Amino acid sequence: MRISEVSRLTGASAKAIRLYEARGLLPPVPRLNRYRDYSEQDVAWVQLIRQALALGITLAAVSRLQGRDGRLDWPAVLALLGQQRTRIASERARLAQVERALQQVSDELQQWLLSGSRDCVLEPSGCTTQA
Repeated sequence: MRISEVSRLTGASAKAIRLYEARGLLPPVPRLNRYRDYSEQDVAWVQLIRQALALGITLAAVSRLQGRDGRLDWPAVLALLGQQRTRIASERARLAQVERALQQVSDELQQWLLSGSRDCVLEPSGCTTQA
């Protein structure tokens, strides 16, 4: 099948599919009358690559999942998924900390506004009222 059909089936642009091929993520695609002739297996690879990208996994990481025979190294896939889950857990903890800091600033600002004071001097400790 031609690249337009692969694009339609996978949602990947033709440019992205060519990039995957150039990076070695797809096995060499035979040509038929100067056009690339993609197989069902190529479609499956493009779908896998797109799913990995949607999960926040980079193309470089995906390229390390292929064995020399062109097949997926399933233990490497599981390890990569575990690493990604660890990164997400870490990011979630960082975002929770940012959320707490935002809530604290919001609470302080709301208290200041409720105090009726309109003049504010910014200090490292927050907004203080001018005398």
